[in-house]
Amino acid sequence: MNRRILLRAAVGASLAAFSGLPAFAANSTSPALDALLQRLAEDYLRRSPEQATQYEFDVGANASLRAQLDDRSLAATARDHESATRTLAELAKIDRAKLDAAAQLDYDTAVFVYSMLKDLTGRYGTMDIDLRPSPFPVSQMNGTYYWLPEFLGSRHPLESAQDVDAYFSRMSALARALDQETERIRHDAGIGVIPPSFVIKRTLAQIQTLRDTPPAQTAMIGPAIERAHGKKLGDIGPRAEKIFRSQIVPALNRQMQALEALAPKAKASAGVWALPDGEAYYAASVHSNTTTKIEPGELHKRGLQLVADISAQLDRSLKEQGLKSGPIGERIKALDADPRFLVPENDAGREQLLTAARNDIAAIRALLPKGFKTIPKDELLVKRIPVAIENGAPDAFYSDGVGDQPGTFSLNLKSTAELPLWRLPTLAHHEGIPGHHFQFAVLRAAGELSLFRRLVRFSAYTEGWALYAERVADELGIYEKNPAGRVGLLQSELFRAARIVVDTGIHHHRWTREQAVQWMVENAGERQMSSEREIDRYCVYPGQACSFMVGATGIRAARERARQQMGNRFDVRLYHDLVLTSGPVPIDVLHAAVDQWSKTAPG
Repeated sequence: MNRRILLRAAVGASLAAFSGLPAFAANSTSPALDALLQRLAEDYLRRSPEQATQYEFDVGANASLRAQLDDRSLAATARDHESATRTLAELAKIDRAKLDAAAQLDYDTAVFVYSMLKDLTGRYGTMDIDLRPSPFPVSQMNGTYYWLPEFLGSRHPLESAQDVDAYFSRMSALARALDQETERIRHDAGIGVIPPSFVIKRTLAQIQTLRDTPPAQTAMIGPAIERAHGKKLGDIGPRAEKIFRSQIVPALNRQMQALEALAPKAKASAGVWALPDGEAYYAASVHSNTTTKIEPGELHKRGLQLVADISAQLDRSLKEQGLKSGPIGERIKALDADPRFLVPENDAGREQLLTAARNDIAAIRALLPKGFKTIPKDELLVKRIPVAIENGAPDAFYSDGVGDQPGTFSLNLKSTAELPLWRLPTLAHHEGIPGHHFQFAVLRAAGELSLFRRLVRFSAYTEGWALYAERVADELGIYEKNPAGRVGLLQSELFRAARIVVDTGIHHHRWTREQAVQWMVENAGERQMSSEREIDRYCVYPGQACSFMVGATGIRAARERARQQMGNRFDVRLYHDLVLTSGPVPIDVLHAAVDQWSKTAPG
């Protein structure tokens, strides 16, 4: 997910005054901590021009950032490691015991962030702003070629002639970024870090697709041409095509050559256990992604229990659909093939799916007052994932807009058969409302978080909320007249629980790729093609698949504890506002915030 949080003046009442919520804004009682976190946030945005654009920081004195891209070199990672080490030393000088409760939560969040940064930047591979490590700088799910085209084409600002010049500068910088990653591919191979053979195969195919697509049809140029034309900034196509052919294509070729050179050395081993210090790498990845301290073996057991519990619920719902016998995976396969839920395998069918998703979004909006106090009305677009990356992309993802642009819920429509209508509502609730889109819209509306707290992200919080939100949609009554849609909810939860099993199976218990795919098909009701794509994703983002269910169960557990502590004072609408307006925090820190709220929130 790509997200942008507005950095404008605070709007609305402060969190401290809002129904007893703890203040997560700058704390006047902790000026040293406030100043440190503000400086860290600004320093980060200056080091990350792409995030500076996302957060509208590339203006005024920082306007030059709009023409730059992030430094992806090995030297940049070394500098980040040194910075994290220094930051932890600075945090250690602050006496946590003298901070008020809200400041302690900020402090604990910062300590977690920089502890993980210090750990993970000292290892091979890369890591994104969500603290999701990947052992491979380029894969079918990661790299400049994967993330930057859509950023340049759709999210780089194009409002002035200066923005156009910055766009062209960034196109040239994209070629340099590709070469920096190519250098990392060769460096890491030298220490024994080589992607699995199936990852290399998928990645090469996708890079080739980008290279061979007519420039004006790529995600980095086509949308930019249209946006520039709409703003009467002229025809940027010819110059963009020249940069693409003369600079970007050669850099793509060099990256493909580096990957092709590794192919004969690549193995079929799917897990990071096969890489240098792989077990420690996986343990760190699980900690970073789940934001909780749990051993991979124990997490595997927890996943198996969740699969068993959700399967029992799903069994009952499938029987209501007339699917009364046989393994759950086989019954879900039968539901996937039910003509009631299929659309044509053509562009008309794809448009039918997009329309259905838009209708699902409209339906849940009408029910939100039953579960929330704060209800922003931010626009949400529903689009198809770009064809160039759909082979390696998930079923769906959410991207927040830059500036006043709306957020986007993107669907993978490579094959309409992979998205029967009974599965669609839950996707809309996860990626859209009350999931990711709603999550970040509420945070924008809150308006009181410090810059640092707006920047930090955690998969367990963001993805955990989106999975939790799927169940909230059910609680709001969205499936009262759509029991087949509720099968989709349960299958989605089963899928996320199964993710824990296969992720820990691959990286801790040393399962093969084929073993993991088969387990997913048989136990989670996933289709073969989707399972292969998902398993390949877990291979390049170890531990990230565990964050969804760990986060969701953590949010639900905090809710139930608050309900027990508060009795009649408990209002689920205020609980939801608390979680969302608190902003991204580690799950353990969220539990502390909820405990504080439970004691102080008025009845």
